Amino acid sequence: MKKIGFLLLLVLIIGFIACSQNQENFDEAMTFIAAADWRYFSLEEYRNPKQFLGAIEKMKQVGAGSFMISPGDIDPPHAARELISQVLGENYPWYPVVGNHELDEESSIVWLRKYNKDGTTLPNIVRKGPSGCEETTYSFDWGNCHFVALNQYYDGKIDNGTDGNIIPELLEWLENDLAATTKKHIFIIGHEPIVAIPDMDNGRLRHQGDSLDKYAKNTFRFHQLMLKYKVKAYFCGHTHNTSYANINGIWQIDVGHARGIEDNWSPKTLFEMTEKFVAKRKTENVSENKALTEYFEAHKKVVKKANYNLKLAIADSYKKIPDEIALKGLKLFYFDCKAGGEKKEKHFKTFWESVDWSRSTFIKVFVGKEKIKLNFYRDDARGGLYLLRNSLILD
Repeated sequence: MKKIGFLLLLVLIIGFIACSQNQENFDEAMTFIAAADWRYFSLEEYRNPKQFLGAIEKMKQVGAGSFMISPGDIDPPHAARELISQVLGENYPWYPVVGNHELDEESSIVWLRKYNKDGTTLPNIVRKGPSGCEETTYSFDWGNCHFVALNQYYDGKIDNGTDGNIIPELLEWLENDLAATTKKHIFIIGHEPIVAIPDMDNGRLRHQGDSLDKYAKNTFRFHQLMLKYKVKAYFCGHTHNTSYANINGIWQIDVGHARGIEDNWSPKTLFEMTEKFVAKRKTENVSENKALTEYFEAHKKVVKKANYNLKLAIADSYKKIPDEIALKGLKLFYFDCKAGGEKKEKHFKTFWESVDWSRSTFIKVFVGKEKIKLNFYRDDARGGLYLLRNSLILD
């Protein structure tokens, strides 16, 4: 029995040693942050802990690493750079990628071109983009890693000429870039996912069928090229949902949004804004009912979203709510909130029970010698504290 016990102990020790050798030590790993889709919540009027500022401050607390990558929708980029500089330092490297909302304002794409002037201004640049997209598509090296930032709105001539797609000219540039690198780990960054995946917490699905999967043949070639060159992961955004999935050998990491509260229009905000507007119009001898009608005409999208989440109108989407029903709902909501008490509390409770906002998120990435670890930090979707919600090992 003693002999059997000794052999069992020896087996356990050997197994522990083998397991330990298989574990990656991330204590001295190179780290970086992945965050995106905060949009205008970087502007001065939104700089409070419940918005993008809260995410940035938490990054600093847990360690912002060597740099940040941002897969798009960071408009206006000058405001984002200003806030990042204030919290993480003026010399903290930030690598932005063009998203669809950077195309909404010419000033955003112009700023991004100047930010990487001549395609060589950002730190550690390896290769600038193809003709017509020199500044907004680029690759860079850091440690044992090679990173590629793709502008998926490049049409072969200009960098803001199409919707999200990996056109042959961009794919050819990408293959030339990947063929030249000798780095251990390769990461690609683009705004739109290969295919939309539900959020890891609430299961919400957005942009299914109108992401890169809209152009199936080009996306298939893109996927096959990443397989060919053993790309470690593809970082994206666009959906506002955070997810990860191994898609036939390629890890897709959707970083979600880092804007804090996803939509600025909570029931509290809606009531305060309407009350302020009605009070102003009342001083101009306009009745409450007429003022509410005017407010609705100026903010139809917001009011229809509120009707949908407050369950004041039944529809498959807020977009399908008729104007007259949405206006009626706004007036009911306003007068109930003005009266206060149980009716107001019922509206607020209904909203928070039905809204499907996803949690604001950023990812801290640890790059070891062989493996990659991702830590997902998320708030509670109401602007609360960011906590480590999940970890993932890519091997």
